[in-house]
Amino acid sequence: MNTPSVDPNAPRLLGFDVPDLHAQVDHAQDEAIIAMLDVEPSAQWLQVFDLHVGALKGELGLAGVEIDGRTIRFFGSITDSRRLANEITGLIKDVAQKLVSQA
Repeated sequence: MNTPSVDPNAPRLLGFDVPDLHAQVDHAQDEAIIAMLDVEPSAQWLQVFDLHVGALKGELGLAGVEIDGRTIRFFGSITDSRRLANEITGLIKDVAQKLVSQA
């Protein structure tokens, strides 16, 4: 069985910065969970990411997602940061695989 390889130019996840999480989300005061990437995503990567992140937002109760250079900030009231990290890791891999399959 052949599975599509990942685009070598797609960003890879380096790690996370996870602050203390709160039951209620306040964008002005709460710190975001930050996913750190090795390179800045391309415009095409950002388009595919935007198409897929909506489902994750609904599933995990994320209030917002912001991308700035090589960081993706996730705002939410989620109490299970490990699950969020696993879902984000999977999302980033899925986006890279989707780009390869579109090529």
